[in-house]
Amino acid sequence: MKSNKWMKDMTFKEKVEYIWDYYKIHIIVGIIVVAIVASFVNSILTNKNYVFDFSMIGTSINFDKEMNFQNTITKELLGTDKGKNQALVEFYMLTKGSDGKFQLDPTSVQKLMVKISAEEVDVIALDKDNFYALGNQGAFLNLDTVKNLDLSGLDTEKLPASKDVKAGTYGIYLNKDNKYLDGIGYDYHDKIVAVLSNSKNKDLSVKFLKWLLDIK
Repeated sequence: MKSNKWMKDMTFKEKVEYIWDYYKIHIIVGIIVVAIVASFVNSILTNKNYVFDFSMIGTSINFDKEMNFQNTITKELLGTDKGKNQALVEFYMLTKGSDGKFQLDPTSVQKLMVKISAEEVDVIALDKDNFYALGNQGAFLNLDTVKNLDLSGLDTEKLPASKDVKAGTYGIYLNKDNKYLDGIGYDYHDKIVAVLSNSKNKDLSVKFLKWLLDIK
């Protein structure tokens, strides 16, 4: 009863300070619990199921336009009735090493290799050196084996036969003007685009190549 009289005689500010002094632990814990629950609910409602991954290695890209490009790819590959399915676009920055050559930093190399090993990358655009480094290990799909993919008139890159690779066409040069890649500021000229041999979504990968390169 006495404490109630104190509360009655207190100003609003004094009441707030009193409650905070005696119940701040409970309040903080409550806020944390609410935040965790809200985050969990939000992750469920907004969770995306990435069914296609286009990765790019280069020196420049407009990150502000990358998301719009990703949404465009999603619409082209999956249509408007896509549910939570989503295409993913990822960029890996090349930086100059001590020898003056452009190269991926160790963290980017590790991330990319883990994703490729986990069969999470479907199509990749990269420079010639990295194309051969990965291609000679059997990382890419032989495009000569893909039905309904007309490579005539395209500047392609072949790989010779080796222990892990059958001789054939494994990449397509991005030398022609490309409105989609120009739109995101990607330095695509002299880069090669290839499909990963362990891609789980080869049909979408071929569909993407046809769309990106305007192959009829």
